[in-house]
Amino acid sequence: MGGKAKADNQQMIQFQMQQAAEAKAKEAARQARLNQGKAAIDQLFQGGNFDQGFYDKYKNAALAYNMPQLQKQYQLAKDQMTYDLARAGTLRSTVAGTAQANLQEQQAMNEAAIRSQADQDVGQLRQNIAGQQQSALNQLYATEDPDVAANTATHMVQAAQLSSPNLNPLGELFKPLVIGGTTAIGSYLDNQNFTNYYNNLMAKKPAIATSAST
Repeated sequence: MGGKAKADNQQMIQFQMQQAAEAKAKEAARQARLNQGKAAIDQLFQGGNFDQGFYDKYKNAALAYNMPQLQKQYQLAKDQMTYDLARAGTLRSTVAGTAQANLQEQQAMNEAAIRSQADQDVGQLRQNIAGQQQSALNQLYATEDPDVAANTATHMVQAAQLSSPNLNPLGELFKPLVIGGTTAIGSYLDNQNFTNYYNNLMAKKPAIATSAST
Protein backbone atom coordinates (compact mmCIF):
# COMPACT_ATOMS: atom_id res chain seq x y z
CA MET A 1 0.00 0.00 0.00
CA GLY A 2 2.76 2.38 0.97
CA GLY A 3 4.80 1.38 -2.06
CA LYS A 4 1.94 2.12 -4.41
CA ALA A 5 1.41 5.56 -2.88
CA LYS A 6 5.10 6.29 -3.19
CA ALA A 7 5.07 5.24 -6.85
CA ASP A 8 2.04 7.37 -7.51
CA ASN A 9 3.74 10.31 -5.86
CA GLN A 10 6.85 9.88 -7.98
CA GLN A 11 4.73 9.70 -11.11
CA MET A 12 2.99 12.90 -10.10
CA ILE A 13 6.33 14.62 -9.53
CA GLN A 14 7.61 13.44 -12.90
CA PHE A 15 4.40 14.60 -14.56
CA GLN A 16 4.71 18.03 -12.96
CA MET A 17 8.36 18.26 -13.95
CA GLN A 18 7.45 17.31 -17.51
CA GLN A 19 4.72 19.95 -17.61
CA ALA A 20 7.13 22.55 -16.25
CA ALA A 21 9.71 21.59 -18.87
CA GLU A 22 7.12 21.81 -21.64
CA ALA A 23 5.91 25.19 -20.36
CA LYS A 24 9.48 26.44 -20.22
CA ALA A 25 10.11 25.25 -23.77
CA LYS A 26 6.90 26.88 -24.99
CA GLU A 27 7.81 30.17 -23.31
CA ALA A 28 11.29 30.03 -24.79
CA ALA A 29 9.79 29.44 -28.23
CA ARG A 30 7.34 32.30 -27.64
CA GLN A 31 10.10 34.67 -26.60
CA ALA A 32 12.13 33.64 -29.63
CA ARG A 33 9.21 34.49 -31.93
CA LEU A 34 8.66 37.83 -30.22
CA ASN A 35 12.35 38.68 -30.39
CA GLN A 36 12.44 37.73 -34.06
CA GLY A 37 9.41 39.89 -34.84
CA LYS A 38 10.64 42.84 -32.77
CA ALA A 39 14.03 42.75 -34.47
CA ALA A 40 12.37 42.79 -37.89
CA ILE A 41 10.07 45.69 -36.95
CA ASP A 42 12.88 47.71 -35.37
CA GLN A 43 15.04 47.22 -38.43
CA LEU A 44 12.24 48.48 -40.68
CA PHE A 45 11.45 51.56 -38.61
CA GLN A 46 14.82 52.48 -37.12
CA GLY A 47 17.06 51.70 -40.07
CA GLY A 48 17.81 53.85 -43.07
CA ASN A 49 14.14 54.16 -43.98
CA PHE A 50 13.62 56.93 -41.43
CA ASP A 51 17.06 58.40 -40.86
CA GLN A 52 17.79 62.10 -40.46
CA GLY A 53 18.03 62.49 -44.21
CA PHE A 54 14.39 61.39 -44.54
CA TYR A 55 13.18 64.06 -42.13
CA ASP A 56 15.45 66.72 -43.64
CA LYS A 57 13.99 66.01 -47.07
CA TYR A 58 10.47 66.40 -45.66
CA LYS A 59 11.34 69.71 -44.00
CA ASN A 60 13.19 71.08 -47.02
CA ALA A 61 10.22 70.33 -49.25
CA ALA A 62 8.04 72.58 -47.08
CA LEU A 63 10.64 75.36 -46.98
CA ALA A 64 11.24 75.17 -50.73
CA TYR A 65 7.51 75.73 -51.26
CA ASN A 66 6.92 78.45 -48.67
CA MET A 67 10.09 80.56 -48.75
CA PRO A 68 9.70 81.78 -52.36
CA GLN A 69 6.14 82.83 -51.51
CA LEU A 70 7.43 84.76 -48.51
CA GLN A 71 10.12 86.48 -50.58
CA LYS A 72 7.61 87.42 -53.26
CA GLN A 73 5.24 88.93 -50.71
CA TYR A 74 8.13 90.79 -49.10
CA GLN A 75 9.20 92.30 -52.40
CA LEU A 76 5.65 93.38 -53.22
CA ALA A 77 5.26 94.92 -49.76
CA LYS A 78 8.61 96.69 -50.15
CA ASP A 79 7.63 98.08 -53.55
CA GLN A 80 4.32 99.30 -52.18
CA MET A 81 6.05 100.87 -49.17
CA THR A 82 8.54 102.69 -51.39
CA TYR A 83 5.73 103.94 -53.59
CA ASP A 84 3.76 105.19 -50.59
CA LEU A 85 6.83 106.92 -49.16
CA ALA A 86 7.51 108.61 -52.47
CA ARG A 87 3.88 109.69 -52.83
CA ALA A 88 3.94 111.11 -49.31
CA GLY A 89 7.25 112.89 -49.94
CA THR A 90 9.02 111.04 -47.13
CA LEU A 91 11.66 109.02 -48.98
CA ARG A 92 14.46 111.00 -47.28
CA SER A 93 12.87 111.23 -43.85
CA THR A 94 13.17 109.16 -40.72
CA VAL A 95 9.73 107.82 -41.60
CA ALA A 96 11.34 105.84 -44.41
CA GLY A 97 13.86 104.27 -42.05
CA THR A 98 11.16 103.37 -39.55
CA ALA A 99 8.99 101.86 -42.26
CA GLN A 100 11.88 99.82 -43.63
CA ALA A 101 12.75 98.54 -40.15
CA ASN A 102 9.11 97.61 -39.59
CA LEU A 103 8.96 95.71 -42.86
CA GLN A 104 12.21 93.86 -42.16
CA GLU A 105 10.95 92.92 -38.72
CA GLN A 106 7.81 91.47 -40.28
CA GLN A 107 9.99 89.59 -42.76
CA ALA A 108 12.11 88.09 -39.98
CA MET A 109 9.06 87.12 -37.92
CA ASN A 110 7.34 85.50 -40.91
CA GLU A 111 10.45 83.53 -41.83
CA ALA A 112 10.87 82.35 -38.24
CA ALA A 113 7.21 81.27 -38.16
CA ILE A 114 7.57 79.30 -41.39
CA ARG A 115 10.70 77.54 -40.15
CA SER A 116 9.09 76.83 -36.80
CA GLN A 117 6.05 75.32 -38.50
CA ALA A 118 8.30 73.13 -40.62
CA ASP A 119 10.04 71.88 -37.47
CA GLN A 120 6.68 71.19 -35.83
CA ASP A 121 5.51 69.25 -38.87
CA VAL A 122 8.67 67.14 -38.77
CA GLY A 123 8.08 66.49 -35.08
CA GLN A 124 4.52 65.39 -35.81
CA LEU A 125 5.76 63.11 -38.57
CA ARG A 126 8.23 61.52 -36.15
CA GLN A 127 5.41 60.90 -33.67
CA ASN A 128 3.19 59.38 -36.36
CA ILE A 129 5.89 56.98 -37.48
CA ALA A 130 6.70 56.05 -33.88
CA GLY A 131 2.99 55.38 -33.37
CA GLN A 132 2.91 53.09 -36.38
CA GLN A 133 5.92 51.20 -35.06
CA GLN A 134 4.17 50.72 -31.73
CA SER A 135 1.05 49.47 -33.54
CA ALA A 136 3.13 46.85 -35.34
CA LEU A 137 4.66 45.78 -32.03
CA ASN A 138 1.22 45.56 -30.42
CA GLN A 139 0.08 43.29 -33.22
CA LEU A 140 3.15 41.14 -32.72
CA TYR A 141 2.46 40.72 -29.00
CA ALA A 142 -1.22 39.98 -29.69
CA THR A 143 -0.67 37.39 -32.41
CA GLU A 144 2.83 36.20 -31.49
CA ASP A 145 3.32 35.76 -35.22
CA PRO A 146 6.52 37.51 -36.34
CA ASP A 147 5.79 37.02 -40.04
CA VAL A 148 2.38 38.71 -39.88
CA ALA A 149 3.72 41.57 -37.78
CA ALA A 150 6.70 42.10 -40.07
CA ASN A 151 4.44 42.10 -43.11
CA THR A 152 2.19 44.70 -41.50
CA ALA A 153 5.19 46.82 -40.56
CA THR A 154 6.51 46.63 -44.12
CA HIS A 155 3.27 48.07 -45.49
CA MET A 156 3.30 50.80 -42.85
CA VAL A 157 6.86 51.76 -43.72
CA GLN A 158 6.15 51.84 -47.45
CA ALA A 159 3.21 54.18 -46.86
CA ALA A 160 5.15 56.40 -44.45
CA GLN A 161 8.01 56.77 -46.91
CA LEU A 162 5.59 58.52 -49.26
CA SER A 163 4.81 61.18 -46.64
CA SER A 164 4.98 64.75 -47.90
CA PRO A 165 4.24 68.07 -46.19
CA ASN A 166 0.85 69.67 -46.57
CA LEU A 167 1.58 72.43 -49.10
CA ASN A 168 -0.92 75.28 -49.27
CA PRO A 169 -0.51 78.84 -50.54
CA LEU A 170 0.42 81.24 -47.79
CA GLY A 171 -2.06 83.87 -46.75
CA GLU A 172 -1.25 87.57 -46.66
CA LEU A 173 1.76 87.82 -44.35
CA PHE A 174 2.61 91.53 -44.33
CA LYS A 175 0.49 94.17 -42.67
CA PRO A 176 0.08 97.33 -44.73
CA LEU A 177 2.27 100.16 -43.44
CA VAL A 178 0.57 103.48 -42.78
CA ILE A 179 2.67 106.15 -44.44
CA GLY A 180 1.77 109.69 -43.44
CA GLY A 181 2.51 112.93 -45.28
CA THR A 182 5.28 115.43 -44.56
CA THR A 183 5.81 119.16 -44.91
CA ALA A 184 5.53 120.99 -48.20
CA ILE A 185 9.33 121.46 -48.26
CA GLY A 186 9.90 117.73 -47.78
CA SER A 187 7.35 116.96 -50.43
CA TYR A 188 9.04 119.38 -52.83
CA LEU A 189 12.50 117.83 -52.21
CA ASP A 190 11.16 114.34 -52.92
CA ASN A 191 9.04 115.36 -55.87
CA GLN A 192 11.54 114.27 -58.50
CA ASN A 193 12.19 110.98 -56.69
CA PHE A 194 8.48 110.36 -56.57
CA THR A 195 8.04 111.09 -60.27
CA ASN A 196 10.88 108.78 -61.27
CA TYR A 197 9.78 105.99 -58.97
CA TYR A 198 6.14 106.32 -60.00
CA ASN A 199 7.03 106.03 -63.67
CA ASN A 200 9.18 102.97 -63.02
CA LEU A 201 6.49 101.38 -60.90
CA MET A 202 3.88 101.94 -63.58
CA ALA A 203 6.02 100.06 -66.06
CA LYS A 204 6.81 97.22 -63.64
CA LYS A 205 3.54 96.86 -61.76
CA PRO A 206 0.50 97.96 -63.77
CA ALA A 207 -1.84 96.83 -61.04
CA ILE A 208 -0.34 99.24 -58.52
CA ALA A 209 -0.24 102.05 -61.04
CA THR A 210 -3.92 101.51 -61.88
CA SER A 211 -4.79 101.58 -58.22
CA ALA A 212 -2.81 104.79 -57.77
CA SER A 213 -4.57 106.50 -60.68
CA THR A 214 -7.94 105.85 -59.06
